[in-house]
Amino acid sequence: MEQKKLGIIGGLGPMASAQFLALLTAMTDAQTDQDHIETILYSRPATPDRTAFLLGKSTDSPLPKLLESAKTLENMGAEVLAMPCMTAYSFSAELSAAVRAKLVNPITETASLLRMQGHRKIGILATDGTLQVGLFQKALSAQELAFCVPDEKHQKLVMHLIYENVKKGQPADLDMLEETARYFRAQGADRMILGCTELSVIKQTQTVGEGFLDAMEVLAARAIEACGYRCKIEPMAL
Repeated sequence: MEQKKLGIIGGLGPMASAQFLALLTAMTDAQTDQDHIETILYSRPATPDRTAFLLGKSTDSPLPKLLESAKTLENMGAEVLAMPCMTAYSFSAELSAAVRAKLVNPITETASLLRMQGHRKIGILATDGTLQVGLFQKALSAQELAFCVPDEKHQKLVMHLIYENVKKGQPADLDMLEETARYFRAQGADRMILGCTELSVIKQTQTVGEGFLDAMEVLAARAIEACGYRCKIEPMAL
């Protein structure tokens, strides 16, 4: 398979982009520097907040900057695109229509993987915006998988982990994560999606409990494959 250049629409947030690069490096089946993917990271932290726009709390749409980033990367030779931000995939249709490069979609790929792994009911940890748009809900339903989302109390805990911990450069309050996990298990979930890249940062940098599948690991694996390289680690729930 022809090897292709990867473009990363980054800065959404910056730590998630850095963690995504680390995952790409760790997960690529490479023996030398030259065996890794040629990658362009366009980090644009000034891109307006996706959740605030989707919830109607801001009129500043992130789409113009996302489109500009995608086209810039394509003009630099990227044939495959990835966004280390799950909420940004609310705009995937517009982005895919605007560029020729393949946009790897971790939402649908995560749902497909969970179906293939034989899971039945999935708990979704994601931003308010991602849940409001129903990105993971629609993808899981298409795979005929049952799902559950947090109640108001536990969704506040998830948003605290994302915005008050990771985005502010603070260690995550793992008690909050475990309390949310207990809630999902009580709802019958046999696996939980870390459906926000800031939540992925927690998994990659701290010790989390069992049962989580990291959607950013899925994004890294499928981006590696889309670029014509081999992935040496298949994403699995702990």
